[in-house]
Amino acid sequence: MIKLLSPAQNQCVLGKNQREEVNVMRKYEIMYIINPTVLEEGREETINQVNALLTSNGATITKTEKWGERKLAYPIDKKKSGFYVLTTFEIDGTKLAEVEAKVNIMESVMRYIVVRQD
Repeated sequence: MIKLLSPAQNQCVLGKNQREEVNVMRKYEIMYIINPTVLEEGREETINQVNALLTSNGATITKTEKWGERKLAYPIDKKKSGFYVLTTFEIDGTKLAEVEAKVNIMESVMRYIVVRQD
């Protein structure tokens, strides 16, 4: 029997009406900006919280890069700088919405973006 992957639904097509669920792990990057008023210990705690959130949702973290404090292109909440962090990870795309929802309500994270790598 030949299994064909249906990219729209992340499912294998087995036959006419049979489907088997497949968890496709894809590579993503999340870049987030930590509020500059957060101290060094708080930054480490925020980075650990984001990493723990990712791993609790089944992600495998490849690397985390701290880019440091940089000037923002435009003010966010009257702040002109922020601490940038880039994390590369692999996760099933269906779990990504839950991760984004929880990062969105973190007070120490000013902005974030998740991008799928090719």
